[in-house]
Amino acid sequence: MTSPWFLLLAFVPLAWHGWQISGWSHRFKTAWSRTDSGKVSPPVLTAYCDNITVVLPVRNEVVNLPNLLLDLAAGRQLPAGVIIVDDASEDGTLDAVQQLTTLPFPVRTMANPGRGKKPGLSTGIRATQTTWVVQVDADVRMGHDFISAIAERLASTGEQTDMMLLPLRLADCAGRAPNKRFARLQALDFAAMQGWAVAAVQRQRPAMASGGAWVWRSSAFPHDELKPELASGDDVFALSALIKRGDARRVGWCGDPRAMASAGTMPDLQSLLDQRIRWGAKSAAYPRSLSEARRVASVVAAVHVFGLVLLCLNPLAGGVYWTIKSGIDMAYTHQVGTAYGLFDGLSRLQRAQDLLLLAFVHPLFIITTLILMPFRKAQWKGRATG
Repeated sequence: MTSPWFLLLAFVPLAWHGWQISGWSHRFKTAWSRTDSGKVSPPVLTAYCDNITVVLPVRNEVVNLPNLLLDLAAGRQLPAGVIIVDDASEDGTLDAVQQLTTLPFPVRTMANPGRGKKPGLSTGIRATQTTWVVQVDADVRMGHDFISAIAERLASTGEQTDMMLLPLRLADCAGRAPNKRFARLQALDFAAMQGWAVAAVQRQRPAMASGGAWVWRSSAFPHDELKPELASGDDVFALSALIKRGDARRVGWCGDPRAMASAGTMPDLQSLLDQRIRWGAKSAAYPRSLSEARRVASVVAAVHVFGLVLLCLNPLAGGVYWTIKSGIDMAYTHQVGTAYGLFDGLSRLQRAQDLLLLAFVHPLFIITTLILMPFRKAQWKGRATG
């Protein structure tokens, strides 16, 4: 028979988890409602757009990169230019770019001096002559007001900002949520992480960023803090450098849905595991400045460990435990998934099925990732680091 004291102890991290999720939910709702649309005069808006360069570190993106450039070209406001840093692409990526002869902004191509995304990103930012840099992954799509929304936000808060997070979701394209369940589950899981990142910025304790879509003041970018020996983490290590130098308050968030960027999902389970292993490989190198990330990871780990132990010792109490946890997680995931448009066109039944399935498989996926991590080497686009 399970001790009442152990039962009480087991439910303490669950209560902490619920309190934590409640805070994320409240701060995310507040942050997402903020918009600067219509508050910036056209001349000021144009001036800010003219001071933005888009930097694209790429490798083997012959299919995706032209679509991204055409999305930017179709925007109501244009960036000052685009810098493409190519990491020895073998599929004709640069040839595809050269065929786009009518782009309404200058495009500069450069060779990556190293191997991997990090040296390419740093090289592109060093080559900019504008105050602001927008970095997105090559498979990202965006709407017509992407640059406009960023410029409007910078016009309002730019003086207090060195780095700004953008709303990034996993989707089929700029205007359509994933239509396959495997892709939707990925998107919902990623949106939940994004919600936490936004809430952390609102607390002025930033903990996570997504290098898939973000903004930097070019003069503030920490080129020497990216840990190029790791295949992932340009976003996290750049953020941690800002925190370490005492500028956590200078991390901002663009809560305008028009600034939404949509990245592609992984096509199969193995690709998804490789992606998450690459993300997880950087966690051991997290500096002390990412204390908020460590705290959240500790709470999540405690919730899962106590839940599994309780399920083994007392299946009834364990069932109650996991039911409560699933309910908390599903409510929060539904909130952020709705904000990111991931339920558009789905029935209530389909929404409920996605949320229930994610609540069930997510712990199993996390455990599988942790088990495989020591045996698989993380890479970026098939590229070793260094």
